[in-house]
Amino acid sequence: MLTPEEQEELMQLCWEYQYGNLSSRQAGRLEKLVLQSDSARDFFIQYSGMCANLEWEGIVDPGPLGRSTDYEPLPSGELKTIPEYLETKPSAPDRRKAVSAILAFSVCIFAAAFLLTSSLWQKENPRFLARVINTKNTTWSEGKPAWQPDDLLHVGDQIHLNSGIIELETITGAKMILKGVSHLTLVQADQFMLDEGNLFAHVPPQSQGLTVDTPTSRVVDLGTSFGLIVTPTRETEVHVLQGLVRFDLVNSSRETTITRDLTENTAVRVQADSRKMTRIISTPELFVQNIVPDQPRLIAHWKLNERKTSQTAHDSGDNLLHLNILNKQGQSPFTGCPAPQNITSAAGPFETQYHKLFRTLSDQEAALFDMRRFTIELWARNPNIRQQGDSDTLFHYRNTNLHSTSQFNLFTDDHSGTLGFGFLNSDNRYVSFQTKKNISWEQDRWYHIVFTYDANTAAPHDSIVTFTRTPEFSSRPDLQQTLTDIADITPLTPGGVLAIGGSTLTDISRHWGGDLSDVRFINGIPARYQRQQNSNSQ
Repeated sequence: MLTPEEQEELMQLCWEYQYGNLSSRQAGRLEKLVLQSDSARDFFIQYSGMCANLEWEGIVDPGPLGRSTDYEPLPSGELKTIPEYLETKPSAPDRRKAVSAILAFSVCIFAAAFLLTSSLWQKENPRFLARVINTKNTTWSEGKPAWQPDDLLHVGDQIHLNSGIIELETITGAKMILKGVSHLTLVQADQFMLDEGNLFAHVPPQSQGLTVDTPTSRVVDLGTSFGLIVTPTRETEVHVLQGLVRFDLVNSSRETTITRDLTENTAVRVQADSRKMTRIISTPELFVQNIVPDQPRLIAHWKLNERKTSQTAHDSGDNLLHLNILNKQGQSPFTGCPAPQNITSAAGPFETQYHKLFRTLSDQEAALFDMRRFTIELWARNPNIRQQGDSDTLFHYRNTNLHSTSQFNLFTDDHSGTLGFGFLNSDNRYVSFQTKKNISWEQDRWYHIVFTYDANTAAPHDSIVTFTRTPEFSSRPDLQQTLTDIADITPLTPGGVLAIGGSTLTDISRHWGGDLSDVRFINGIPARYQRQQNSNSQ
């Protein structure tokens, strides 16, 4: 919908176009208006038709119809790349006054009709704002619309998604994908309200400015793609995957209080009752960017270190695999017996030692973890290097009813700095591997640990394992090694216990005595780690 100022500008540009006086900058502006607005396009077509009729009747010579300009039309994807500072060189037309008067009178009449039609059009219901492109495994809230491909969404329409994926295309060409429990309202063209859910948006140049409001904030895309999460408690995360995003905190009156420009590969989190933006790791796997089966998919994400709300925080993965807490005098999740060793020892005491985190996986939950090709990513900190145990477990799974040893174990020796993992192979035998480089842990420093495994790598190796340990704020890993010729890891058997930062044996001797945060299990290997893996295997 054109504003009065844009309508006046459009008439002036059409006049200049008719007489061939358009500069490159003006030509680009005219093309942008015509391609982005139906009313502008209709006006241009009718104006050109009127001039052609006048010429046909021999009343006026309407000029070269813009053919004197050296402007070459831009592809639609580059409409906003035209610099505003391009030099303009207008030249006054040398036309007879009578011709100008006739044409000006015709334009005025047509403009009046255009303004009247535009005013009436504004009072009608606006055209659709988005189209449903695709859906996958969707379920909907009771009594709410069950959207299907090719459905059109208008102002005020709402999406109440309980599970699955829905893909939308906005009227200007932006792509949006919602997954899981999500509630989205269409406000106006390229403006939406996300009350809860997980949203990915890819915004081409002609759609820049796409805005998504949340209960506490506003995200304005300045190109090219971002992800947005709003939890049931109104916690908000924004992840900039490409380009630039403006992130505003708003008060109860929807007035902006704080503004930040977020660049590519950055992310922030804001608690519902906080006015502070916290930097977090940008995680593209949190979002469905394309509905394809081989895309890396986040299975579980445990934040763990947010003590203000919960000792285990909450899980923000797709499947809500909440972890349980073993209290000081609780029962061992592996033996069902009391855990008397859950006391002060050489490995502590530390807060996380007293609250072991675990979950017994059901048949459905165990099947979520694809042990053929996966990534484990986490942050770990050692607050007291002098009191650490000999070997500490980070990520562990074991079914004590079927196996006497671990089905999978990711651990670190914090004295030597080596990383290691062990698992049951296809012969039901436990095997383990460790990195060769020894780097001691620094006290009270967070380290980013990434472990990838691929059982389907092409010959000559049937699998590749990549370890990375990177100090906080460092761009180069201080420990990185690729291991090859690794046997296949057996699938996780249902009924086993998944433990984060703890072991299945004595409950304490191999427990991670420090802090863990942002533990992620990803089916597949994200592109950023796949490139790292390939470079190390060459």
